[in-house]
Amino acid sequence: MITAVIKARNETRQLAECFSSLKNFADEIILIDDNSTDNTAELARSLGAVVITITDRGERPLEWLDTHGFKAAKNSWLLQMDADERMTPQLGERLKSIAEEGKYNGVRYARKNIIWGAWIRHGGWFVADQLRFFKKEAFDEKWCCGIHTQPLIRGDIITLPAIEQLSTLHLDYDTVEQFIRRTLLGYARTEALGCYQAGRRFSLYNMLLKPCTKFIGRYIYRQGFRDGVRGFLLAFFLAAYEIIIEAHLWDFERKKL
Repeated sequence: MITAVIKARNETRQLAECFSSLKNFADEIILIDDNSTDNTAELARSLGAVVITITDRGERPLEWLDTHGFKAAKNSWLLQMDADERMTPQLGERLKSIAEEGKYNGVRYARKNIIWGAWIRHGGWFVADQLRFFKKEAFDEKWCCGIHTQPLIRGDIITLPAIEQLSTLHLDYDTVEQFIRRTLLGYARTEALGCYQAGRRFSLYNMLLKPCTKFIGRYIYRQGFRDGVRGFLLAFFLAAYEIIIEAHLWDFERKKL
């Protein structure tokens, strides 16, 4: 009934626990291997997963990888998941019951993000905005697969309450260096490139205004300050993320990429 689609690159440390959390939930696991240089693919196969290795992603967003798994899945319901996530028992039971009832084509729920060793409860990090469980037939293949976008689903979608019991566990960033390297140096450029290809151009106004509104929105309006130093750093880095996107747009325009 359910296929879990997991994308991974060099994730041998995470796979066993991730797969174990799906033991009583998914009937099939498809691992999309993003050209790993360790034994991620071999480990996944030994744990019973179907492995699809992608060697030509280039600068496409990570979300593009998921579509390969969606197409290859044998079951009628799909779960989009990352290797650093864990399915929780109560959420798994609720998702299965929704699938069996058949009233909805998709489900949104929250992720419990563990960043720098603690659960980030505020700043907009714990909200039911993850559309990651849906009927295969309802998936719209016109989805652009942009960075940080979610699959397009036709039909009715139910949103579960943002409570710990009905969320996945997301073992996100371990160190500040990891956040900077992956998000500020990686995701920001990929997102900027997608924006540039879609016709967006550098704006000094956006470079000045967006970081301010992002910081105020995350740290003050959404009460990120309640997460202490972590909340401040996350709001600050997300503001910097907006500056870096505009800087890349300026660079692309300058070089006529």
